[in-house]
Amino acid sequence: MYAKSVFFQRGVSVKFSLIEFLDERSKQVRYFIVNGKIYVVKKYASETGLIKWFLITTSNLAIGKYPFEQDPSERLEREVNFMKHPESCFDKPQILLVDYSSNTLIRGFIGGDVYSYSAPNTIHYKVARELGKCHERGWALGDAKISNFVYTSDEHVYIVDAEQATREHSIEHAAWDLLVYVSTLTIDGYWRALYNRDVYERVLDSVLGGYLAGNSNGKKVLKKLLGFDFKTLTYMFVPFPFNYLFTKKVEKYVERAVFISSD
Repeated sequence: MYAKSVFFQRGVSVKFSLIEFLDERSKQVRYFIVNGKIYVVKKYASETGLIKWFLITTSNLAIGKYPFEQDPSERLEREVNFMKHPESCFDKPQILLVDYSSNTLIRGFIGGDVYSYSAPNTIHYKVARELGKCHERGWALGDAKISNFVYTSDEHVYIVDAEQATREHSIEHAAWDLLVYVSTLTIDGYWRALYNRDVYERVLDSVLGGYLAGNSNGKKVLKKLLGFDFKTLTYMFVPFPFNYLFTKKVEKYVERAVFISSD
């Protein structure tokens, strides 16, 4: 038996948000190979992780829209509760060991592609549908950026980070998730979307269609996004001109949902 540390580094591109900036510089995980199998070791009390969540929770980034947690033990507890809950959403990696004394978790590694703007529309639909299922069952992720999702060649969609997940049945928390998800998806595909806005609109159709398919209360979440506070956040988080396009697309889906429900 042997163990070898494996380190991965993604290419750094232009970043538009504090969340993405911090994500690149505050990794809390290490990857290890034991007898040919890859395992993920996550240390919630690592200095970089503490700095990340301290900056986010003490800034006005969320403007009180989501109850982010700084404490390592609480973040570990949130992740374990979500990952082990039998009626949550997404496929999830197997948790192998939880050490509460050192705030450490070991889980299986999910081989696949990190979800991104370039994923097939079927994957956009499935990721959004699974997020909708989370919200349908009362869960919110808080940190719903696209790099927390992985999809496999047979189109299974996994969530690999849920340390801010809570179950409070909150429409506002669900709206926060959806905004973070769409903003990071838009940031990832920004230059391609500028070149071809029709493709971007089709991606949004897949996302919003999938979300409503997964969440019977999805119309309420979309309507929350059209309120003053969330519309302001949309213009802060989603880069121009896609903030406007996203808002208009949400308005159309709200109108369509109202029309369908009246039949």
